[in-house]
Amino acid sequence: MEPEPSTLIVNGSSFQIEFRRDGNRLRASVTGVTGSLEVSREYWALIAREAMSAGVPMLLVIDSTVGGSLTLDELEQFIHHLSGLGLEKVRTAYVGVDTARSWQNETTEILARERGFVARVFEIESEASLWLRHGEL
Repeated sequence: MEPEPSTLIVNGSSFQIEFRRDGNRLRASVTGVTGSLEVSREYWALIAREAMSAGVPMLLVIDSTVGGSLTLDELEQFIHHLSGLGLEKVRTAYVGVDTARSWQNETTEILARERGFVARVFEIESEASLWLRHGEL
């Protein structure tokens, strides 16, 4: 019988992240309110810290938050902020539940990949998990 994956819950300023380690993958499920550059930086810094601490090569982020979208300038600032957190070394799949933010998620993926991140955005968790395990769909 396999052991239960360990779970850690972290509270942010307006959101909560539930981390679950599953073998060589970390799953971060985010709920609450986001939509500002400051909050986006905060929650990704927490995710990066936990991913670095866990030493995992794969990260699955399920974003079930609500809130507005960032501007293109804010997205560029956000990606610049991410560049110093170590996630460039972690294969990252992001599942954005709020379809109103699809353009933001797709733009963020492009900006992140231009900076050397191995990251993809998905709307379906099973597709994200498949990409993490096997590569391009």
